[in-house]
Amino acid sequence: MKEMKQGLLESLSAQYRRLRLLYLVYLAAAVLALIFFFVDKRVTLVLIAASLIFHLVVVRRCSKAYCLAFVHTCLQSTFERVLQNAKHTPESPLDPESLRQVRLVASNSAKGSVLVREGGTGSYRGRAVALSDAGFTHTFDMAGKRHHEFVIGAWVTVALDHDTRLDCRLIHPKVMMKDSRDPYFSGERDLQQVVSGLPEWMSRDGWLVLRPRETPQLPDGTFLSALRTLAGKTDRPLAVCIQGDKLHVYVTNRILGQKVSSRVAPSQAVVDTDFFPELSGILKLSDVL
Repeated sequence: MKEMKQGLLESLSAQYRRLRLLYLVYLAAAVLALIFFFVDKRVTLVLIAASLIFHLVVVRRCSKAYCLAFVHTCLQSTFERVLQNAKHTPESPLDPESLRQVRLVASNSAKGSVLVREGGTGSYRGRAVALSDAGFTHTFDMAGKRHHEFVIGAWVTVALDHDTRLDCRLIHPKVMMKDSRDPYFSGERDLQQVVSGLPEWMSRDGWLVLRPRETPQLPDGTFLSALRTLAGKTDRPLAVCIQGDKLHVYVTNRILGQKVSSRVAPSQAVVDTDFFPELSGILKLSDVL
């Protein structure tokens, strides 16, 4: 794994050096154009046009490639920490319509109200894992006016090796605005809120627990204890759904795609930093189901 990280960093550093060199060439052309302004303005115009074309065709393309490589290096090294056969994918491996049908986060029914991008795949103890950035848009009424809520975060789906016979949702109150959440779930008439039999910590913190009428079972205490541990280790509100042979976990405000600066050379921190610290805890949740 150490060799893999070092290879990723070396490749990224080589791309960075190439990009900086191209920027220097572009800057040199601009300085040369300025010098020729006092000699022959026609040459200046030619140099300016050439430098602009060089920037648009060469520099910008190389800059975009570097940004993609930077994000790939960050996420590939992060996924390799806990997943076997980990693979970062610029496109999401998750289908937005499938996420909507889980009914875990409020969203409009129109196409485009659930957006996914940037993710990855792998396996954990033989269980297939897929994860992705995911954003949800929901329109609701509040104080006589129409409002729109946008919820963003990272979604993880773990395929379990058996059917849990469960279909329940456990949602931290800060995942969505109450004025957005309540009308959405009231429209899902087969889902009932569980108000008794919950651990004291869930009732105290205001977790919303939902299950269909025909599937009254709830996760056992071992799972709820593991969920409490995970929730206590992050400041990002969580939404969890156990549905048959799948575990879905949504970590709000956790974005996989990283900001990229071409002014700072990539350092060892790029491969040493865990950009998704909740992932290991999510995988441990699947161990107790």
